[in-house]
Amino acid sequence: MLLGDIERAGSVEYHYIMAVFDENQQPCYFVASEVNSMVKTLGGGSHFLGLFDGDGHANCGTSDDWADEAKFTAEALRIVKAKFGV
Repeated sequence: MLLGDIERAGSVEYHYIMAVFDENQQPCYFVASEVNSMVKTLGGGSHFLGLFDGDGHANCGTSDDWADEAKFTAEALRIVKAKFGV
């Protein structure tokens, strides 16, 4: 499920989140487009690509592509398919 227009609840701002649900309809995996608030200071792309698997968070680097819904969705689906062998 692709989520957008996400209301900020903490220090990280999410632009998009791709949520994966298990057989019990519980969320089990997330791919997120995280706004890079330090882009002007540290450089890099405008958004991070983050993975959440229930055990932690992995940062897959920055790109301006993750601000684009179509590009983010394509990459998130590629990651999810690879992760779950779909």
